[in-house]
Amino acid sequence: MNDHGNACIAVVVALSLAGGACTSTPQLQQPLQPEEAPYFDKAFEEFVLDTIGAWHMPGLSIAVVDGENVYSKGYGYAVLPDIEATADTQYFTGSTTKAFTAAAVAQLVHDAENYPDLHWTSPINQHIRNDFVLADDYITAHTTLEDALSHRSGLPRHDFILGQQNDTLSDIVQRMRYLPMTAAPRTTWQYCNLMFAAMTDFLQAVTGMQLEKLLRQRFWGPLGMDSTSFALPASEKDGSRLARGYYWDESAEGASAEGRYVAEPYVDLLPISGAGATISTVNDYALWIKSLLHAADHEKPANKSSPVSHGLFRDLINPRTIVGDYSGSNDDYAFAAPAVYSLGWISARVLGEVVITHGGGVPGFGTDLFLVPGKAFGFVLMGNTAGTSNVAESVVASRLLTSKILGSNVAMGEVGGIRGRVEKQLRGLSQLTLPAHSRQDSIAKHKATDEVTAGTDKATDDVKAGSLPLPGSIQDYSGLYTHRAYGVLNFTVVPNSQHPARPSIEALTIRMWPEKIRLVHITDTVFELRTYVGHGMGDYTAEVDDAVVWEYQPDDVKAIFKFGLDGEVVETLGMELEERMIEVAREKGERYWKEGMVWFERVLQV
Repeated sequence: MNDHGNACIAVVVALSLAGGACTSTPQLQQPLQPEEAPYFDKAFEEFVLDTIGAWHMPGLSIAVVDGENVYSKGYGYAVLPDIEATADTQYFTGSTTKAFTAAAVAQLVHDAENYPDLHWTSPINQHIRNDFVLADDYITAHTTLEDALSHRSGLPRHDFILGQQNDTLSDIVQRMRYLPMTAAPRTTWQYCNLMFAAMTDFLQAVTGMQLEKLLRQRFWGPLGMDSTSFALPASEKDGSRLARGYYWDESAEGASAEGRYVAEPYVDLLPISGAGATISTVNDYALWIKSLLHAADHEKPANKSSPVSHGLFRDLINPRTIVGDYSGSNDDYAFAAPAVYSLGWISARVLGEVVITHGGGVPGFGTDLFLVPGKAFGFVLMGNTAGTSNVAESVVASRLLTSKILGSNVAMGEVGGIRGRVEKQLRGLSQLTLPAHSRQDSIAKHKATDEVTAGTDKATDDVKAGSLPLPGSIQDYSGLYTHRAYGVLNFTVVPNSQHPARPSIEALTIRMWPEKIRLVHITDTVFELRTYVGHGMGDYTAEVDDAVVWEYQPDDVKAIFKFGLDGEVVETLGMELEERMIEVAREKGERYWKEGMVWFERVLQV
């Protein structure tokens, strides 16, 4: 990398990082060299480096497909301090996996000879009867393949249940029966990773193959995607190409600049593989993009060697449900366009062109993929931070899209603020698929310490004026609480929280990402619920560990304890943990507050 590139990514902290020394990277396909690529000129390089520097991303890899040509390049670092990102760097690609899962189901639906009874309207429960049960018998019997793949089942995210110790795929799917629905089926788009876990279960039951093997046989192998796999075992063998994910800790003291990079542990996504377990490179994804764009062009003869036929592509992008409002559209009528969800893809109109896209985010990584079939154009961006990668990728994507659709002169001249408005639209689309704490509205929030923000203190003080004291001692509220889907939480008294006005208890849980749930007393048995997300490769159970950073997630959510009939012993705990449940309950009115809570039973000592 040149000196300018190194300068733009200069903030590096000495970290104990996994992975060995960088070795020569095998080129698995032969994209045009950067000096031949019109998209990767000097101005574009400076723009990308400035963007990833502004959003504190160590590295970003990009591949562009324009007609039959592929251009790809890496910027910054795959692993700090000195392993550079390339077009063959491997990243976790998150929810862009969903398109592969949907395509695998589509192949079975299209294979009438071997699967004559499979249709998009086939109920899931007919094929995985023991595992797939929802809270309502009718919904269980009538939820179909396309309902699950298009996020219109009526079940919201409930992501908190993921990543419990020793989880299997069947464990996760079987827990869905204990989760509240928040909409009638086929009425509302609600993003749900759990439904793609169910689709993984379905595919493995119907084909008798693990999903990774199935995708390699049907898609990755035929396309030559030899650097693509699920989770860590296969990729760790070639660890020199596997990027490390990072979190930017801007509250760090003593760092070389106004913050530091904190290395993230790799996550095990195999139990929900069809929802987001893929590890890949932009060069491999370019092969996937080329196959999709070819299938989108009905004037081209069918490519019999491609796993994506014209008919299969049409099925995958056929709209199934309206996504509704997304940030950046409704306040700008020139750019207002409804987004629709098909099967693992989101579609919207951008500058008059249909753009098909999907984002992905897991701890330490973010990916965004775009297709513009009308221009035979597509690209993918992969970065190694969570949340901020997706925002920076929207910035870069807006430049690529405006350049292609309107021409470089308009894009470079920022006529009418067009690129900025496109960027806002793309950010909104990308945020739809991310977990709450990785979205744009969470990125700039302050990081956790034992003290909360002044704003949060003020909100609590406003309540305290007429508040009631806590019945009994704070120790009476500690202990184990359990939910049949959400698992067990062990609440202990927070050290130094014995102040009578604000006693607190806290539970640490290590799941898909580490979280602390702190309950701070407000009035009577009502508590403020504060969430802290853990980052780093240290010991999350330690009282102090410099390798761990706790990120505070400000939100107006609460918890309440309820006593048994004797009025002496706490028996249940309700917590506002699922954002869609909270929204629905608040829309219905104050008296429905109980419906917005997940209710845990206390494990009483005998």
